[in-house]
Amino acid sequence: MFSKLITVFGTTGLQGSSVLASLAANSQKPFTLRGITRNPSSAAAKKIADSGIHAVKADGWDKQSLISAFHGSWAVFANTNSDDAIFENPDEKRTEVDLGKIIVDAAAEAGVEIFVYSGFNSASTITGGKIPVAAFDDKSAVWQYAKSTGKFKIVVAVSPGWYIENSLGQDLAPILGGFPFVLAEDGTLVFRAPKWGGKEDVPFISIKDDYGDIPWPVSDIKSFDQMAQAFENAAGKKARFEEIPNWRDLEVYGIRGLETIKYMWGICQESGGRYFGDETEAITAAELKKLAAATRGDTGKSARL
Repeated sequence: MFSKLITVFGTTGLQGSSVLASLAANSQKPFTLRGITRNPSSAAAKKIADSGIHAVKADGWDKQSLISAFHGSWAVFANTNSDDAIFENPDEKRTEVDLGKIIVDAAAEAGVEIFVYSGFNSASTITGGKIPVAAFDDKSAVWQYAKSTGKFKIVVAVSPGWYIENSLGQDLAPILGGFPFVLAEDGTLVFRAPKWGGKEDVPFISIKDDYGDIPWPVSDIKSFDQMAQAFENAAGKKARFEEIPNWRDLEVYGIRGLETIKYMWGICQESGGRYFGDETEAITAAELKKLAAATRGDTGKSARL
């Protein structure tokens, strides 16, 4: 039986690996899967290859290597890294838009029909120009460029919300009050951040467990207060949310990636909590999760968000 080839650019990242895992588990419409990596000898790349997924070497800045990697693909999922070390170089003139356009053009020349990009609506558009943010604006520009080519049957942007994994990272925890690793002086685990804005309906997403299945921005909608309470109920450890009144006061220690996160709060507060410029809802995500579970023959707990 002919199976369609789906190629993932960004194979070893959280998003790409989640997409591959979900597609690999699909027993109703089995796909042939290919993962692109710059370093096939890395531990993450070897793990992908050991799972039976064909891993190929290509570089996002090398169009010809991408055309070869995309050859024969029916669909491509691509995620570009706004925090790639190359963009930390003050002498680097190339941008994420430049990288995205190379990927788009290579996919088009390879005859790809479905192009799925992990992109955002433009922060400048969402906030009426008040809060431009390069990571948001550049990803939006890549998505719009892919649509403008007219070379694909379908172009889709799939934008993840607030990573649940953000609250499980040892590196980010100290920036946000220590939750859930470091106790405050009163013995409570504190999540310290600006409020989200609007109705405080934060679109939480589990990248590992849900993003590849949905893909949609939200696994669950909760305020940061509700998140802390849910953690307390589940873990039996006291937790609370503490508001930073002005989002501009969030300390990021000059780290470019954290600066983007800080400005994310600015976007949300300016837009009334609309991270993507649209109303946050979880109904679509729940239906997609059920469909994904059905492809695995799973109707149990993991079929629900």
